[in-house]
Amino acid sequence: MFLHSSLFLVVSVLPAALGSTGPAVNTTSGFYVGVHDTQNEVDAFLGLRFAEAPLARFTPTTPISKAPEVPQAAIAFGADCPQLPAPLTSGGIPGGPPLRGSNRSEDCFFVNVWRPAGTSTKDRLPILVSIFGGGYFLGSGSEWNGTSLVRRSVATKKPMIFINFNYRTGVFGFIGSAQAPSLALNAGLQDQRDALRWIQNNAEAFGGNGSRITITGESAGGSSVHMHLLYPDSQRTFRAGLGSSGTSLVENTPACAWHDRPGGAYNILGNITGCGIGPGSFKCLQDIPFDTFLPLALTTYSPPGGGLPWGPCKGPQGSFIDEYPAKKVIAGNFLNVPIITGTNRNEGNFLVGTTFIDITPQPSIDEENSILNGFIGGQATNFKNVSQETLDKIIGLYAHPTDNLSNSSLSNRAAQFATDYLFLAPNRLFLEVASARKQDVWAYSFQQPLAGFPDFLGAFHTSDLYYLDVGFFPVPIGRLTSQLQDFYIAFTNDLTPGSDWPKYEETSRIAMRFLEGQVGLITDTVRRNQTNFLNQIDVMEEFGRFG
Repeated sequence: MFLHSSLFLVVSVLPAALGSTGPAVNTTSGFYVGVHDTQNEVDAFLGLRFAEAPLARFTPTTPISKAPEVPQAAIAFGADCPQLPAPLTSGGIPGGPPLRGSNRSEDCFFVNVWRPAGTSTKDRLPILVSIFGGGYFLGSGSEWNGTSLVRRSVATKKPMIFINFNYRTGVFGFIGSAQAPSLALNAGLQDQRDALRWIQNNAEAFGGNGSRITITGESAGGSSVHMHLLYPDSQRTFRAGLGSSGTSLVENTPACAWHDRPGGAYNILGNITGCGIGPGSFKCLQDIPFDTFLPLALTTYSPPGGGLPWGPCKGPQGSFIDEYPAKKVIAGNFLNVPIITGTNRNEGNFLVGTTFIDITPQPSIDEENSILNGFIGGQATNFKNVSQETLDKIIGLYAHPTDNLSNSSLSNRAAQFATDYLFLAPNRLFLEVASARKQDVWAYSFQQPLAGFPDFLGAFHTSDLYYLDVGFFPVPIGRLTSQLQDFYIAFTNDLTPGSDWPKYEETSRIAMRFLEGQVGLITDTVRRNQTNFLNQIDVMEEFGRFG
């Protein structure tokens, strides 16, 4: 995200000798002096530490042992966690804004805060905490900026504070192997939990209320919201959730040991580093110097056959995820708190990209079905094989796409399957279970294409973030931005998006449609036959969602 120009101006003139020049807060990490954005009347505190530097690679965070006694500058983002040098792109569209951290380091546990200017400790404002997305292998708090949302919250007389933070991604946060100790598994999710604890413990220092925290996120961030519902902390660090384009199933969440297989990410990493995959391999990986380890690790981020190599995995007790998410969702074993959850109409178009559009010449129908057979079957994990009967059924269900946005029938079909399998079907499963127990849950469908973007993308994965105005540039012109922001702000303040948006019930299946000039209620029925089939227990088992 491009920081507002006035914020850059204030940063550039802030004296090196800190005093009363900028807004100040006293936290458990020390006394910080931030930045006052005079143009937007927002105070910002960037790069606040929520944990010590890691004691060793892959290990859990350690709380701040002793805060510095001298004031610290909070005028620039701290280091980004290690990751790919640039966001991935699809159809020429970047998967995220540029990183703006000071550098990239394993010492990257930082929080960023935006609040209305002049907020005092007595105000006790509600807090929206954002968890960045990026497939669990890239992203940072430095991509995002809460200025617009905070400014809008003041204008609508529902002031709030916006906070985000870093967490480890890729192999650094989600190493998977039977050789890794429990506490090293899903360390990125543990980072999130520790950041949420820090935020709650320091909420009052920023003028916030630690009992009025809502967590939100998109993509991996949205899935993370669900993970904190399914695997709650003993310290209740939030009261509501808002998950965008992310679900409780986080693709398949394979067993951590699945990465040890030939061709698995841990197997590849062990081979290229010389550490192997047997006893002692984990300690070997920890001991490799960072500058040597990082480029080797990044080669595992694009494994043969595609897919995401590192991400949440199911491990033993102490690994954060000690039961398959699908089992917990079906059993209704998750926090009963208010939540908004939804998907974009064409999620899969961004993920599939131009892979199938660029095939020349386009395949015949028989060839098309054969390619889809491999694409769909390739989603299975945990050494499961999807039966040919199931594959034939799915291929038939996607014979006639509802959104033909490209000139490739193969691409349209693959994109709609990806939309449903990864997003829409899991989201509907969660909504069905949550609403059945009368949980306060709301559903939405974001359907607005972006002007100036390739037509084949439609309302693609991440496109809603342009309208939320928290990082992606340019921000579209129109009413949809303020309408979308107002729902976020209302929910953070009041635990409801407003009286015009009824709760989701499986009997009525009402969702809010986000479409410029046509924001309103719809019946969520598109491709119900397809998602119902994908949500069948036997089908989920074939794809490995239960291990």
